[in-house]
Amino acid sequence: MKPTISTAASKIGSSLTLKIFAVCFVSTHIPLLALVIYLFWGFDNNPMPVLGAIVAATLVGTVFSLTAVWMLLRPLHEVAEAMKKYRAVGVVPQISSARSDEVGVVANGVTKLIADLDATLSQLRVQASTDMLTGLGNRRWMKEIGTLEVIRAARENEVVSIIVFDLDHFKSINDEFGHEIGDRVLIAAGATIEQNLRPYDAAARIGGEEFCVVLPRTSAQDAVAVAERLRKSLAVQTVPPLVAGRVTASFGVYCGDARNQTLEDMMAAADQQLYAAKKAGRNTVHWGSANPKDDSMRGRR
Repeated sequence: MKPTISTAASKIGSSLTLKIFAVCFVSTHIPLLALVIYLFWGFDNNPMPVLGAIVAATLVGTVFSLTAVWMLLRPLHEVAEAMKKYRAVGVVPQISSARSDEVGVVANGVTKLIADLDATLSQLRVQASTDMLTGLGNRRWMKEIGTLEVIRAARENEVVSIIVFDLDHFKSINDEFGHEIGDRVLIAAGATIEQNLRPYDAAARIGGEEFCVVLPRTSAQDAVAVAERLRKSLAVQTVPPLVAGRVTASFGVYCGDARNQTLEDMMAAADQQLYAAKKAGRNTVHWGSANPKDDSMRGRR
């Protein structure tokens, strides 16, 4: 007998349908059971007391049925609310159910599915904003982060500087030694950039061999010093089979006016300085500034 009862209980515990059937069966038979018990104990069998007992038992059965069904379906309501919250604010639901019936399976499955989806989306966002070769940001990321930094600088009335540079004669490295060596040079350049910047500076690879750095709260003089440090660090990089000093870069620096210029304006001005550095023989730093007072530091690179 015990194994049979245990097996039946296990089946009911793992089946929402059987649970609902059981609730419906019990709730609909409560009035009948109440009437049988009422008459069995010899209470007054006049119509009105009997009717009152039946009505009371019916109310009890109704309350029991509604409460039981609500408890059975409550996890689905929690999952639905969690999905709405995730879509609204991106909060991953932390719902788990110990139930083994269909509702428990759906609740746990949806929760895990949303968590997996969120992890995948986070990974895709990182991939969409990261240059996979150097580990730096890409052009799209630089546009978003750089624009936010310019807006912040305008709001707080602070300066912001831009460095744009590209590797000298990079095409000839690819042509002579192959793209694998060219990739190693780019990786080395990315590592050099990360080693020479502050934690709150933003750096990205915005083209084949072109890089951009946004320097918050950095004057023209300090930005030129950062560019010189990068230039010297790159010049001593050794990427076999390239000879020492083969990896160099030309730099354009621009200290902008965040209240009157956009990120694109500043990058364009830095690009002009970069072209000037190339015309001057490469492996050098040229700079400009929106502040006329910075002209006093001309010639002190």
